[in-house]
Amino acid sequence: MRRDPSDGAGTGDAQPADLPTPVPSDGRDAPRLLLVSYHFPPAETVGARRPAALARFARDHGWDVRVLTAIAPSPEGVDAGLAETSIVRAEPTPRLPRLNRSAGTGASATSGAAPAPATLASVRAVAKGWVWKAGMELLVPDPQVNWIRAAVRGFLRGPDRWRPDVVVASGPPFSGFVVAASLARRFGVPWVADYRDLWSVGNEYWVRSGPRRALDRRLEQRVLRTVTTCVTVSEPLADALRSTFGVDARVVMNGIDRRPAPPPAGGPTIPSAATLTLAHTGYVYPGKRDPGPLLDAIALLGPDAARVHVVFAGDDHGIVRAAAERAGVVDSVTLLGHVSAEKSWRIQVEADVLVLLMWNDPRDAGTYTGKIFDYLLAGRPILLLGYEGGVAAELLRTRGAGVVGNDRESIAARLREWLAVKDRTGRVPAVPASALDGLYREDQLSGFLEILREAAERGVPGSRARTATTSRRH
Repeated sequence: MRRDPSDGAGTGDAQPADLPTPVPSDGRDAPRLLLVSYHFPPAETVGARRPAALARFARDHGWDVRVLTAIAPSPEGVDAGLAETSIVRAEPTPRLPRLNRSAGTGASATSGAAPAPATLASVRAVAKGWVWKAGMELLVPDPQVNWIRAAVRGFLRGPDRWRPDVVVASGPPFSGFVVAASLARRFGVPWVADYRDLWSVGNEYWVRSGPRRALDRRLEQRVLRTVTTCVTVSEPLADALRSTFGVDARVVMNGIDRRPAPPPAGGPTIPSAATLTLAHTGYVYPGKRDPGPLLDAIALLGPDAARVHVVFAGDDHGIVRAAAERAGVVDSVTLLGHVSAEKSWRIQVEADVLVLLMWNDPRDAGTYTGKIFDYLLAGRPILLLGYEGGVAAELLRTRGAGVVGNDRESIAARLREWLAVKDRTGRVPAVPASALDGLYREDQLSGFLEILREAAERGVPGSRARTATTSRRH
């Protein structure tokens, strides 16, 4: 029988002998924040960026920050921006096979390359895909369930007697929520759940059976019984949490991470001599993010199709090639496969227009893909294929940062306009710098710190171990 990970028996709730004795605050020390995140630098995943930025921002604004993560240190990875002594890195136990959703995408390919023949590698890729699906269905709450016990014990057995005033967990994976709830209960402090994506409701990208979805909902309800506040990235997602679980839910958008312009390269990163170059960087979700309307629009341009080129950098599972072949515009497409973060950034700033593929469905109304903020920093106009009534479309419209199109005729008309502009002026105008006002990461995180401060001051209602931060003034 599989244990419920929110159950004390599943998270090592028996009090270890070396549980730190709470150290009372004298009211003058810095507020203490424990951030629980499976993803954290040196990992370069998108999931590591928000928690890492929050940890640094809190540290820079006078908080005493500790991080609990599963990611091992590495001298070659991304710098966490924190002293390593403030990071507890607990390795998942036992080790499970790595479940990789993007198994099977090859290295780079160009527009004219022929599809590779079926090989043993492709058979293995299919098998990995089935293993990933089975793991997502059977491992509860997620494939990182083996981290829960290791994380709780790893933090409690730390070398000092430090204790938090408030705990915040960033998910997915939502095993981190179980870890945070367990630690908050042990220390008698409040905890905050940060949803980068939703869990059992409002997340259609996680494909699950009906029974598994029902199990996730019951588990999420149980975990959230002790939560003080939930945070997520958009109002539609916050409303879903309020209406489903009756929790206090606030909105803190993701934001633009400042980075310097890439240094001059020896040659163009985008291999195209076309008049108008579009670029898409990142993962293409099968069945939900469809490049077909854009490629069909290029086909409608007739002779001008040869003057438009689209570069795709990232895993696409063959979706783009198939769509290009159906539209008859294979020569207008370059597939680069997976590229480094630095090359992805260079591709974005060198393109005339950036393509943002999202799901054209009301169920995607509350989604802000993290890529939209990278695109905004690149300063190039954005062509969004996705739900016109969603928050991402509204952001582009109100900021004058791009356009939304889902049918080939309207997209083709827009491509003709951009071609005419380039013929007349030599360039497609950049997005105004004012479009980014208030959207930088630090603009958003100031509100997050206020939520954490409120939670710490509120404490745990009815608990005798209520944190001393209730007497602080900030």
